[in-house]
Amino acid sequence: MFEPWLYVPWMLGAYLLGSLSVGDLVARTAGVNIRTVGTGNPGAANIYREIGRGHGIAVLVLDVAKGAAATVPLLVLDEPSLARVLAGGGLLLGHFFPVFWRYHGSTGLAAGMGTTTGLIPLGVLIAGPLAMLTVYLTRKAGYAGLLFFAVTVPVGGLLHRDVVGALAVLAVGVAIIIRARLQYGTWIRPRSDGQVQA
Repeated sequence: MFEPWLYVPWMLGAYLLGSLSVGDLVARTAGVNIRTVGTGNPGAANIYREIGRGHGIAVLVLDVAKGAAATVPLLVLDEPSLARVLAGGGLLLGHFFPVFWRYHGSTGLAAGMGTTTGLIPLGVLIAGPLAMLTVYLTRKAGYAGLLFFAVTVPVGGLLHRDVVGALAVLAVGVAIIIRARLQYGTWIRPRSDGQVQA
């Protein structure tokens, strides 16, 4: 029998982990307050544009790892899907509304992809390379994110046969789109300079 209160400490820990704004910390190593340049978003795309490729890639990798850290251990321990969903939800809440940064977070695309690793791992193996190829070809992280979640959700339902996990991944994708819409007024902003954009 699933007892969700047993996972509350893990969910709270995931929220605190999500509240660690990797983008802000990495940008500070370059002497930049990322919230005052570009879009002001402490995400990988803005840091890539405003500081440089190495810093942007570092934030991408660390944010994905942060998301995975909340859900993958529970997958390895063979905990129920709902436990992993609660952990992923806690992580994203922390990323969106970080307690250490006055509840001003980022759009959470990389972190959301990371949480998906512990929910629908096979989907990530398939969608991850496709998303990276999309970024390379279009220079638009938003398109890559849409493709990632569009592929991962049916993989979860059809191959993993995990309806809870698939619905959770769908919810993660929708939450990120809503967050980006509220922050930018759009999901994908037009750019003409060839840089990677949100």
